[in-house]
Amino acid sequence: MIRRHFGSWFIPVLLLLAFAFAIDAQAAGQRGQTPKGPRPEQFTYPPLNFKVPKASEFRTKLSNGLVVYIAEDHEIPWFTASLLLRTGPFLEPKDKLGVDGFAGSIMRSGGSTTMTGEQINERMDFLAGTVTARNLSVNIKHLDEGMKIWMDILTNPAFPDDKLRREKDQSLPAIRNRNKNVAQVAGRVYSDLIYGENSPITQETTEATITAITRGDLIAWHKKYWGANNAILVVSGDFKKADMMKKLEATFGKWPKAEKAVPAIPKVQQASKAGVYMVQPEVIPNQGIIRIGHLGLMVDDPDYAAVDLMNYILGGGSFSSRITKVVRTDNGLAYSTSSSFGGGGGGGQRGGGGGGGGAGVLYPGTFTASCQTKNSTVVFASQLMLDLIEGMHNGDVSEADLKFAKNARVNAFPSMFSGVGAIAQSFANLEFSGRPMDYYDTYLAKYEKVTVADLKRVAQKWLQPDKMIIMVAGNIEECKTGANNMLPNQPTIDALAAKFGGRTIEGLAKKYGDGTVHIVKLK
Repeated sequence: MIRRHFGSWFIPVLLLLAFAFAIDAQAAGQRGQTPKGPRPEQFTYPPLNFKVPKASEFRTKLSNGLVVYIAEDHEIPWFTASLLLRTGPFLEPKDKLGVDGFAGSIMRSGGSTTMTGEQINERMDFLAGTVTARNLSVNIKHLDEGMKIWMDILTNPAFPDDKLRREKDQSLPAIRNRNKNVAQVAGRVYSDLIYGENSPITQETTEATITAITRGDLIAWHKKYWGANNAILVVSGDFKKADMMKKLEATFGKWPKAEKAVPAIPKVQQASKAGVYMVQPEVIPNQGIIRIGHLGLMVDDPDYAAVDLMNYILGGGSFSSRITKVVRTDNGLAYSTSSSFGGGGGGGQRGGGGGGGGAGVLYPGTFTASCQTKNSTVVFASQLMLDLIEGMHNGDVSEADLKFAKNARVNAFPSMFSGVGAIAQSFANLEFSGRPMDYYDTYLAKYEKVTVADLKRVAQKWLQPDKMIIMVAGNIEECKTGANNMLPNQPTIDALAAKFGGRTIEGLAKKYGDGTVHIVKLK
């Protein structure tokens, strides 16, 4: 195309001009000239001036007591709604684990007493919207029909036997194969070690519990828990609040109440003593997954802001954190590695032992450092992480570290409120989990007042070597052996081996446990 318009002379001339510019730039550099403008570290920014919204601006109630968080959003002609429902696995009978999930999914797939699931699919496709038992998303001009379908699903589910059979059949292969996947095995075994394999937090569906569920169980579960007094409704979209409240009163305002759900939140203590635990999946992988940690804290603990900043420096700050820099960047052992004070049923569900997303909400979460690496480098990677954890525990943190972490957390704070719908959802989540409604009002102050002394104090308190569980899922024999002599970072391997009792995993078992490498059997 260039030659068609400019002829064959154009490209050589363009190259000569580029070369001339390059020579001129080089000459300018030799004359001592520097580019104009400030360097990145010289940029200045105005102080963060963000006003936290108030929950009262979004919260209201319908005549039947259903709490509603409502937000006008006029960017696009759309309507979005979701239900937070107090059901969940802590209410399930032990012999019928899975009934809650089946009830929610078959309410939608099985349709109502007036529309089959297939008919709902066809109609929602025509409306270009989506609906589940807990969510509705639709163009505002189709809201009335979309809401009618949603209410029909919520109040008149059919629970047909054929849909229950289908969902049972679809769920069984995952149960039968879960001991083959190294990531699933690692997460499950680590949670068992922290909370105990008989805890309500870690109990799992089995073929027996799935097989035992009947259509009558789904009907009874829905009747018992799916009601206005067990839910919070969140709505946002292109509407006027007064008009929407009338629509909600005419629909959700008539939603009957159910039996009050009172989940039995378990009291927890760490189930396993400190030490090394290994497990081998049925399909033996060529990489091992490492989980290092212990029981953690609640998100509303007074120490949480300082703990979060401390962990940001240690392993929670992505590429800027110590664990990522040392294990991934400096030694090239893992693509993804991190640490967290996480889990604890943040979404109202069990099974929060593996970390991720804040500390415990319903029960204490965990401190977890993790990575996935070759079987042969599992010991080396573990030693690197433990060395960094030990350094933090011993007070290796500076004012510069604190400033970096604090800036990251404080400057990211407004992103929690990216859109009015997200704001309404955030406040609904607080109320749903029974947390202080002024959480966001006090958030920044808690982080801003943290000092280096606070970081050192919480590191000593909440990083606990005497409780440290080191769990490895992988090829047990290969993982035990340790790194070979061909790696370019052999000096670092040798230095850590001297510190941690050798290049094999037995040294870690002596330093952090009773000297025994405990082999965990799959269940």
